[in-house]
Amino acid sequence: MFDLLVRGRSIEYIAQSLTISFNTAKSHIRHIYVKADVHSRQELQELLDREE
Repeated sequence: MFDLLVRGRSIEYIAQSLTISFNTAKSHIRHIYVKADVHSRQELQELLDREE
């Protein structure tokens, strides 16, 4: 899921690709944001760019 998220895939695309519900995908993404201490996909991408 993480790799799809950082590639800019939509929640709907991620859910369909992983054969999970939209709400499950959304929940997992929210947990990724919490663990990374970010609030958006943009912040997550910026965090990853700084780590490279």
